[in-house]
Amino acid sequence: MKQLSEMSEREYSACVGQRPGMFVCRTSFHLLTAFLTGRPHALLHRAKSPAE
Repeated sequence: MKQLSEMSEREYSACVGQRPGMFVCRTSFHLLTAFLTGRPHALLHRAKSPAE
């Protein structure tokens, strides 16, 4: 399995859709939308951080 940060949007959404409880504590539409909406921001923030 690929790292989540290396997946395309489509692959990532499919992964989250299969097991939403792994990504948010309670599986609700609002929590999942907030989680998925925050992903691009997190990837952008990670790209700006110094190399590990």
